[in-house]
This record gives sequence, structure tokens and C-alpha cells, in this order.
Amino acid sequence: MKTTLSSPLPSGALLFQLWLAEESSKPFQSLSPEPQGVYENIWNAWLECLAPTAPGDGDSDSGGSGGHRDSARRALPAPRLWHQAQGEDVARFLRIRAGQRAGHQPDRTLSEVTRRRYWRVLDRVYTFAVQQGWLRSNPVMQLQLAERPRAVDQLGHCLPPALWARLPAHFPLADSLQGARDRAILLLLYVLALAPEEVRTLQDDSLLNAQGQPIAASSAAVPVLLQIDGARKAQQRQLAVPAAVGAALVQWRQYRQAHDATLSGHLFHSRKGGPLSIRALFHVASQVIQQAHAALPEDVQKWPLQRVGPQVLRNTAIVTWLQAGVSEAEVVRRIGVENNKALGHLQHKLTAPVPD
Repeated sequence: MKTTLSSPLPSGALLFQLWLAEESSKPFQSLSPEPQGVYENIWNAWLECLAPTAPGDGDSDSGGSGGHRDSARRALPAPRLWHQAQGEDVARFLRIRAGQRAGHQPDRTLSEVTRRRYWRVLDRVYTFAVQQGWLRSNPVMQLQLAERPRAVDQLGHCLPPALWARLPAHFPLADSLQGARDRAILLLLYVLALAPEEVRTLQDDSLLNAQGQPIAASSAAVPVLLQIDGARKAQQRQLAVPAAVGAALVQWRQYRQAHDATLSGHLFHSRKGGPLSIRALFHVASQVIQQAHAALPEDVQKWPLQRVGPQVLRNTAIVTWLQAGVSEAEVVRRIGVENNKALGHLQHKLTAPVPD
């Protein structure tokens, strides 16, 4: 989406808001479930780094004699606007100093994970600026590979088999508006391994009958097919809907219809009637995983939970299929990816023993 501006270059603050609006408008949410204020705090810390006003720009040494402070001020880099930033500025912003506090959360020290988050935000905002024609190149990409933050963990996380097997027992019952919604969502993740964004963007007309026709929202007919749409060709597919999943979807729509018959469009809604947010979806998945984990019997080793969001349910379902002998080609078709390279982040779960 190309943005038309009345002036050649936006301010740093406006650039961020334009980027955030662009990201929020995408059909598949590309932002992580962190509060959006975190991204803004990181960007504001970057703008302050470009125009330092204190000795050392956040270094712990703020005392000393007047001569020392004057010397520190003379050592400060010349102030720059966001579009004047160079790779050296990015490197300085990402450099970890002893005792340094995180710019977006001053109560925390700056860690390698935080550096990676900073780098990612700068890269994405500047990539957006280049796409709009406001910059010729992205200063973040001027950093040598050795200067860039290391990837934290590119391996996909899964739930242990003992926890995975017990998870459905903790799915909420379809005896209330929220219970019916959450049960349907969890079954889509657990049984069909839908991507989190696919769950959020399902529409009422995504539920199809045996003839491939959409089922009216007011109908009690059980869907047998699910239409998944996406930006890429591989994402556009139809999946068979098992009876238990179909029944849960009908129950959810019946509760929704009784609660507010005017709701339509998105299949799932928040309690206030708006589209289901990524944070709400994360809460649905994390709550049931944590409940099931806490309820594991004493004779089952409780391995620490590394991830508790909807993506870990998708990952575990995929690995479960592969371990059960489902071909890679069929798994690729079901999950809507181009080829089996998309399964690489889960390969370690197939070649190493998984804890019970």
C-alpha cells in the first residue's frame, strides 16, 4: 500500500505511525503479540539516540566534574534526523554497554534478545521507508553480519506428548458464549493445525457444505469443508472438517447468533464484538496449555513450558502427523506452505527423542 504524503519526508514520529498503520492493515497480522506501545518505545529510543542530549546517551556515568561533563558533551555524535542515519548509528544503538538499561523499558538491562528486537523494529520501519521512496537504502543493512544481533532461536517449539494427549480434556465446554468460541478455536488449532492468523481471519463464508457452498450464519448445518484464504497460492486451500470440529463451529455460531444476530463477516469475534485480536488468541491457547500442564499427574515429568501460544499447537499437530506416518507432501498441503522446506524448523523434533 503506497502512502501519498503532502510533504516529501515525514517526521520520525509520523513515519512510525504510517508504518504501524501499514502493518495493521495487512490481512495476516505481521506484528508479534507484544503491545504496540513497545514498538513505539523502541522507535522513540532510536530517535533519541540519533539526537543525544546527555553525556554518553544513556551511559551510566552521569556524574563528575563540570570539565568531565563538557568533555563528554563534545564526544557526543552530531544530531541526525531519522533519514540521515548511517550504519554506524545503528551499531551504536545496538551496542551493549555494562549496566546499560533498555531504552523501551528502563527497568531492564539491555540483553541479546532485546538487541534482536531493536534490530528487527528498525529494519522493518526503514524497509517501509525505502518502499515509499523516502530513502534509497536501509541503514540497518549497512551492518556487517558480525555486527547484527544473533538469531535467538529458529527452532520450532512443541508440547511434550504426554501434555499434548491430555490437552483436549481441558478445552472449555460449549456452554457459554466465550466457552463455545474458545472450544471451536482450540479444535481448529489442535485438529487442523491452522496458523494463528488463519484462525483470526476466517470468515462466515469459510464454512462450506459438501457441495463447496457457504453455509449461512443462521444455519444449523454442520460444515464439512473449511475454505482457507491467504496471500500466497499455497495458503488457498480447502480442508475436510472432522465431525467434532464441525459441531463445535455450529455451537459457536448458534451462541453468537443468540448473543448478537448482527455480527457477521469474521467468524470469530472478541467479547466486545470486534475482530479477534492476536492477543486474545494467544490468551485462549496459553490458558489451556498452562492449565493442562499444571494438572499433569505427579508420575509424569513436567518439562518446563518454553512456548504457550497458538503457534506451538500448530507445530505440535504437524509433528504428530509426521510421526504418525503422514507424508510430507500431505502435511505441506494441509498447512498451506510452498514445500517441505517450511518444515525445517521442526526437523529436530523428528530426529531426536521427544520427552514424555
